Amino acid sequence: MTDRKRFFISTLIVGIASLLSRVLGLLRSTLLASFYGATESAGLADCYQASFTLPDIIYNLIVLGAISIVLVPYFSASIQNKDNNDLDTKSSALLNFFFLLISLFSITAWVFAPFFVKELLIRGWTDQTKIDLTIKLTRIMLLQPIFMSLSGILGAYINSKEKYTSYSLAMLSYNVGIIGGIVFLSGPFGIEGVAWGTVIGSFLQFSIQAAGVFMTGFKYKLILPRFNKEFCDLFLIAIPRIIAIGSEQFVRFFFTYLGSFIFTGSIIIFSYAENFSMVPFGMVAVSLSTTAFPVFSKLFAENKFDTMLFSLFDTLRMLLFFIVPITIIMMILRFEIIDILLGYNKFSSNDTMITANALLTYMIGIPFYSITIVLAKYFYAQKKTFEPMIISLISSAITVLVCFILVKKLPATMGVTGLTIGRSTGYALQAILLFYMLFIEGKYRNLYRTYPYKDYFQIGKIVVINAGLLAVGLTIKLAIPPFFSGKLLSLFSISIIGLICGIYYISASFLFKIPELEVFNRMFRKLKNR
Repeated sequence: MTDRKRFFISTLIVGIASLLSRVLGLLRSTLLASFYGATESAGLADCYQASFTLPDIIYNLIVLGAISIVLVPYFSASIQNKDNNDLDTKSSALLNFFFLLISLFSITAWVFAPFFVKELLIRGWTDQTKIDLTIKLTRIMLLQPIFMSLSGILGAYINSKEKYTSYSLAMLSYNVGIIGGIVFLSGPFGIEGVAWGTVIGSFLQFSIQAAGVFMTGFKYKLILPRFNKEFCDLFLIAIPRIIAIGSEQFVRFFFTYLGSFIFTGSIIIFSYAENFSMVPFGMVAVSLSTTAFPVFSKLFAENKFDTMLFSLFDTLRMLLFFIVPITIIMMILRFEIIDILLGYNKFSSNDTMITANALLTYMIGIPFYSITIVLAKYFYAQKKTFEPMIISLISSAITVLVCFILVKKLPATMGVTGLTIGRSTGYALQAILLFYMLFIEGKYRNLYRTYPYKDYFQIGKIVVINAGLLAVGLTIKLAIPPFFSGKLLSLFSISIIGLICGIYYISASFLFKIPELEVFNRMFRKLKNR
């Protein structure tokens, strides 16, 4: 099997799992909205969403920075040397180390949760009952980062071996746990049952990753890492990435903080807009960046810099071909999507309108964010974390500034939209600065002998096709007569606009000879000839 075909199949596996995970995530949001509402509820959904903040800070700062960037190249060195014993030793040592470290931080956070929640996170709330509930939910959720950290290390182990099946299945289990918590535990335990379902989901994710690792022949050892030069150098590389993640966590903290001053339901509505916007991101960008990272790392280790650059633009072209049309269609159909997915029971029509407006402005930033994650992995494959760190700090500062100004200046009903505009502004700036840094570094270091000018042209064609898609979609939406009302009209609009836009996009891509469509065409012809 060729490297390109293996890459395509791996991306397809991760992409399908990401899609299914996002579908489950949508179902989770639908159930949560139906059970607990937003602006016209008692604010229970806000309490639940705010309770993620402290556990997420612990996990992302302490674990994700090292796992997502350092461990795949770290494990790849052992795999290249075909030293399975060394790989098992390193993996076991890191598992044990992070288990102890995260447990220590979780216990400390449990003690200081009341201060963090009341005095820092939700200062805008005055209802003591809601504050106490958020503290209680936060303490339950502090079990989550322990399982997630172990799962992350095991996932890095599997990815370094380019085995993606159990990694993909593990994506699904997290949302399964939350859905189970909403359906089965919220009755007897209320919103606390949903928090326990979240913990169960993280445990399921860890369990599936563990099963996949042991199936590859992993032999666990009860040891701790040696704090030698290699180990210290490993985490020195991760420090800039941890700082970058820290800036992102500050931004997320700031969203919750500002949301507590807007209106009841604003925190969960922002979360819904973010979750729905992340559907195309998870389907396309996460799967592509996950499978491209080991390829970038391998090419860099072999000093094939020109091939590495061409591989980057190959990935970006594929990324834009899929994510931009999905983004455009979601922007056009935002009201219909929110109505179908959330507009039930306790989720009012006012909630639907506010969420749809927030979704529109968040979606604008998704193509930029998708480009960012691929470019960041390109830098990390070269063990360059300082440049992305600086750019992340700049974009985070701009995001916070724009959000603060807009929330203060806009009417209260548009406060959540102010947050999403700030978020999209930060995403766009980050993508632009990373591109600038990529070419400045390439010229300064004389790294590349040739540049993928053909890919520039192909990306330009994709932009032109999608401009046409936007015009077609808006025209059709204005022309659709109101044959139905309510959710039937939403379903009808989604079906008609989606179908016509899909036909247009495929036809235009054939006409412009977009390479990604040719790949599917060749696969279809092979299947037909069998």
